[in-house]
Amino acid sequence: MTAALPGARSCTLPMDAGSLPFKEGVEFLWLGQSGFLISVDGVLVLLDAYLSNYLVEQAEAVGLPFSHERMMDSPLDESVLKVLDYVLITHGHEDHLDPDLIRRLPALNPDLVYLIPPGCLAQMEALKVPRKQIRLLPPGEIHHITDQFQIEGFPAAHPKPQFDPEKTWALSFQLTLKGKSLFFAGDTTLYPELIDWLAEKSFDLLVLPVNGRTPELEAKGIVGNMKFEEALILALQLDAPLMGTHFGMFAFNTADTGEMARLVESYRMDHRVLFSESGTVYTI
Repeated sequence: MTAALPGARSCTLPMDAGSLPFKEGVEFLWLGQSGFLISVDGVLVLLDAYLSNYLVEQAEAVGLPFSHERMMDSPLDESVLKVLDYVLITHGHEDHLDPDLIRRLPALNPDLVYLIPPGCLAQMEALKVPRKQIRLLPPGEIHHITDQFQIEGFPAAHPKPQFDPEKTWALSFQLTLKGKSLFFAGDTTLYPELIDWLAEKSFDLLVLPVNGRTPELEAKGIVGNMKFEEALILALQLDAPLMGTHFGMFAFNTADTGEMARLVESYRMDHRVLFSESGTVYTI
């Protein structure tokens, strides 16, 4: 039987350390793009968070072909950064590994632990993150972070998978949180080895990038993701509910959630699919 979609309730943004809305269990807040703040019985994990305006400044400095103005404000007050326990990163693109954010974190939170693909180590060290606080996540291993938090990674196709465990720069993750299994993909397209790996597992939720890809964007160096229809087929194949994400941050690279919702409704799949919404705490 397909697992139920996450429960949802509203919260007030921006959120500060004194108003964290999380209860016991596994709960999470969408931060825009593919970013989430996850609470596992109060242990806080910041996942793929883009909270700064780094890419606006970068676009101006190097002449990127599109505007990178944020479509949504950061939902977190700086005080939240001081109480984080872990930062988890899928890959090194700046909308997932935010240089301005990462550069500030060691001073704000000197005990923070960073969980990253091995190929991102040089980026993190260039941002002055102490090596002793970095834990590498080679694919093919189960990493026990706490008794209630385990990670297993598999190479993401962004644009192509890198299977050398010492060089892998982009991963997708199976997150096991208090016995609940989530598949989280920051950026990836589908490819046969990933499908085979996923087919050996069971999931309570798939969190997938659904903004797609186009030849026009890829010609300008904007690497794409799976299309919504591909994510939907994967969810059906794995018999798991789908949470669509990776949109709502940059106008040139977002997704039409209204159109996707109409497709979901036409197939009578409302009970199996949802799209990340700002100001909502999700519970599994």
